[in-house]
Amino acid sequence: MKKGVRNQLNGFFKTYTSLTIIIAAALLLEVTTGVMYYTAQSRLHSTMQRLMNREMIALNLCIRNKLANIEVTMNNMSWVVERDLKSSELMFDIPPLLVANNPSITGAGICFIPNYYPQRGRWFEPNAFRKADGSIVVGQQGSASHDYTQSEFYMRVMKTGKSHWSEPYLDKDATGKEVTTYSVPIQSDGGKRVAVVFADISLDFLTDVMNEDRVYKSTQRFLTTGSYNLLAGENTPMFQKALRQMVSMDKDNDGYLTMDDEEGKTQHVFYTPVGGMTDWVLINVLDDAEVFGEMRRTRMFLLLPIMVGLLFVGFIVWRSSRNLERLRKANAEKNRIHGELRVASNIQQSMLPDAHFHQDDVDISGSLMPAREVGGDIYDYFIRDEKLFFCIGDVSGKGAASAMLMAVCHALFRSSSAHESNPARIMNAINEAICQGNKSNMFITLFIGVLDLPTGRLRYCNAGHDAPFVQNRLQLTPQFSSLEVNPHLPIGVFDDMAYGVQETLIQPDSTIFLYTDGLTEAKDKAHRQFGIERLKTVLCTYSDKIPKELMMEVFYAVKGFVKDAEQSDDLTMLAIHYTPKQFESVLTETLVIKNDVHEVTRFSSFVKSVMEKLDIGTTLARQIRLAVEEAVVNVIDYAYPAGIEGDITVKMMYDGRVLHFQIIDEGVPFDPTEKKKTDTTLSAEDRQIGGLGILLVRELMDSINYEREDGMNVLTLKKKIK
Repeated sequence: MKKGVRNQLNGFFKTYTSLTIIIAAALLLEVTTGVMYYTAQSRLHSTMQRLMNREMIALNLCIRNKLANIEVTMNNMSWVVERDLKSSELMFDIPPLLVANNPSITGAGICFIPNYYPQRGRWFEPNAFRKADGSIVVGQQGSASHDYTQSEFYMRVMKTGKSHWSEPYLDKDATGKEVTTYSVPIQSDGGKRVAVVFADISLDFLTDVMNEDRVYKSTQRFLTTGSYNLLAGENTPMFQKALRQMVSMDKDNDGYLTMDDEEGKTQHVFYTPVGGMTDWVLINVLDDAEVFGEMRRTRMFLLLPIMVGLLFVGFIVWRSSRNLERLRKANAEKNRIHGELRVASNIQQSMLPDAHFHQDDVDISGSLMPAREVGGDIYDYFIRDEKLFFCIGDVSGKGAASAMLMAVCHALFRSSSAHESNPARIMNAINEAICQGNKSNMFITLFIGVLDLPTGRLRYCNAGHDAPFVQNRLQLTPQFSSLEVNPHLPIGVFDDMAYGVQETLIQPDSTIFLYTDGLTEAKDKAHRQFGIERLKTVLCTYSDKIPKELMMEVFYAVKGFVKDAEQSDDLTMLAIHYTPKQFESVLTETLVIKNDVHEVTRFSSFVKSVMEKLDIGTTLARQIRLAVEEAVVNVIDYAYPAGIEGDITVKMMYDGRVLHFQIIDEGVPFDPTEKKKTDTTLSAEDRQIGGLGILLVRELMDSINYEREDGMNVLTLKKKIK
């Protein structure tokens, strides 16, 4: 019986070969199309989730950065309020200063406990707010009709003693706008909470932040408090339904869910906590049709032509389908890899700093030309506290693996040098991190330099990299020569490698030229290398060029040498032209005090006399005095060991445009610019120059610079005087 059925089927297939082939091809193509469709849908869904997560991370960071600026300013100002509590009159100076210097703050004030200043009455609320025309109104707002003691932002902070972002409310007595308030407790010398200093931001401001570029046009964004009160976005039925779905979810962690709107359309809901001092939640709602609609329409449009085509191609489709499928997959894989490498190349280039940078004291140009889509070279630079931090490096090998290690090294350089000015310690930190889990045994040659822009002092550390060329301007004919570097091993070899720092002085109008071996080892078709001597000749020939032009001359020389030979290695260059301005003081004042807190009075008189001689406005003078006094008091407290008396020299110099304060002592070495952010829960007395103190100085002064010169600590503060 079974044998007869099998024979009948074999006969059918032999008789209707073409029909069988067409049916088989149709089924195969339909199955393939279905698999491709659902695979593409799955990948598109994953891509959608990645893009939305990145968008929300970026938006979250934007919100946190803007809130953090307000939080840091208010936390710093709480110290100023606590310092001046003895005078109720001084309280009127602080709110307008907050509003004037912070465009995102619409109003600010200080709410005191009832009858704190008896002469001011039960309700005392020095207040300032910005009107629609930009003017600032200052006054005393507290009254029986405006009982701030019943406000949420006041009661919660007074009860908990912790800073707080309030629920949104209508500020009907001032700006007339919907606002949310950040409030900070104020304590008296006895530790009692006596007031709340607050700042209002308009919900319109948050809405503007939320309306920045979207990956998908249909994305609806909402920002809510932890109680799901709406801060930004429209209160639509979709929003309300999303909230009902999220009630049972964990709002303290990232989340994702899908739901149908009132029209039955699928919506994707992403949410994430904003964090920081807030309990806010960021919500993004994306229409499913925008992500998958086009793909579905395309599938339906193509289905009919495919079936018609099968009737004509029949046997050909069946015979060639295997080869065509393999070819299609190979091309798709090739295009995918090429596309991913192109994206990786764009990401790699975006990680680099600007190719050209110029300011009064330095001119910088950099270039990275990978031999493949992505490369293993790195260069970076940035300026912090009037110091230029720069590096150049070369990862062993080529391709994606080298590019990934390069990205890690770049991130480590940025993070390690954020609060550290010693290039050797930066190099050690990078090496320890790279060595952890380095199973591929890859290594990186790296040069790190820190150039103090006011003095030209260059401290550097080299880890197996080619020595940079430095121009010597003291010679009659300025020439380039190799910088003397210690023979350290590359990073990533031994995790206990101890790197040392070297130092030299860069003359004004001199150039530092850094490069990777892809330049000197560039080969022509005869496999001859470009070499160091050719590079040195080009540099000396065009020694008068600015960095951008000098790099172009080097590039043209290499291109002319290798001609049509294929580039075999990444080629990276970095040129730094040091052009310091001569400071010519028109007014110099000097004061020498002892490390005694009683000397603060004499120092304050000195600063006050300087401000009067320069005829500086009251507000600016107060800011300068506050910053300089903060720095000097910390030097008095911590420069010398307990029981040791020492001198502290305060020198003021003014060139008609910029006011310089130099604080010099012979105490223990201490760089306050290397300290990380302090714990804001500490009391005002415990905040040192490395924490909120340094943040306050940075906030009030234009720049801050530290150097250890001839056994002395030299801290320089600068402020432009209009």
